[in-house]
Amino acid sequence: MTGDTNQFATIILAAGAARRFGRCKHLLTWEGRSLLEHRIAAVLEAGLPSPLVITGAWHSEIQRAHPHLSLRHHQNWEQGLGTSIAFAMHCLPDDTTAALLLLGDQVAVNSEDIQALYQHWRQEKALTSALYRGAPGAPAIFPQSLFPELRRLDGDRGAKALLATHAKPANTIPMNHAAIDIDTPDEWQQWQNSNNEFSNGEALWN
Repeated sequence: MTGDTNQFATIILAAGAARRFGRCKHLLTWEGRSLLEHRIAAVLEAGLPSPLVITGAWHSEIQRAHPHLSLRHHQNWEQGLGTSIAFAMHCLPDDTTAALLLLGDQVAVNSEDIQALYQHWRQEKALTSALYRGAPGAPAIFPQSLFPELRRLDGDRGAKALLATHAKPANTIPMNHAAIDIDTPDEWQQWQNSNNEFSNGEALWN
């Protein structure tokens, strides 16, 4: 990687227990690859650096399935998403200028979505996030100036409060794909049956 991406980090959050699903969602197979491999491929195809994957409840299973990946085991994952984000930020090199946070179960987010976020960030060098369900959310690119606040997150409070405070409408990218995540076996079946269909820009979901 050259240019702007040298000090740019990408992070996939995959630490949760997926209790509603009952097994590791990130290792579900779709089109010949695990969902985690699909998330990584979307990042790489967007021209961004190989992501750091934050694991937790299913660390051993993910490590066995994908020993070549850059995994960081958050042992206190049970304390919530906020702590996983804080842990991830502490794993980054000191000279990191910005970081993309992507949720491991956002199965529909593709390389074009990520590239749109990155290109906007390159122009503005400000917090840039997806916009769906009427509010900013992940995936989002956070500048270094917000790293201290990300490192202070705790409990199950993710970065939504930061996005609500700091995200400006001009720096949000409409992204219906980001509204789709997988929480239950029924949703997984629905996703596989939907062929990722969209109508008039709205996800055929829920």
